Amino acid sequence: MYRIGDVKNLVLPQPTHVGYVTRDLERTIHDFERCFGLHSFKIMVPEYYNRRYYQEREDFEVRLAFSRVGNMVYEVIEVIKGRTIYHDFLREHGEGIHHLGYEISNLAEWIQAYRSIDIEPIMSAERIGLKWAYFNTPGIIVELLERGPQGVVV
Repeated sequence: MYRIGDVKNLVLPQPTHVGYVTRDLERTIHDFERCFGLHSFKIMVPEYYNRRYYQEREDFEVRLAFSRVGNMVYEVIEVIKGRTIYHDFLREHGEGIHHLGYEISNLAEWIQAYRSIDIEPIMSAERIGLKWAYFNTPGIIVELLERGPQGVVV
């Protein structure tokens, strides 16, 4: 994880995952297995709380699939319900690579650092062992994750 001192300069570490948004999780997993050799996807429907979509409370639910290759995790996302930035992306761009994810420490400080340059979180939530927030930075959506010991997926 990246230390708090790195927040002041907004220096992100190497990305730890790439997020792909789909309308059909099973089809995409099959395609990724067939075309890229990804395997052993772990599928889950996380129980999030403190869910926000553009700073408003939102009761969204998603289904996720994860496959690890070395230090990189491939995340496939399918919306089950609610307003999400994933749904927005599908409507505007169709299926595809949605974001890069970075593991950091002290998400609250990173949120304040981005706010200081007028970039607000566009979606965020928590679950046991994990807090995350997305930022629509110029050119790419960034997800910052603060992971505790219970936040390991794959």
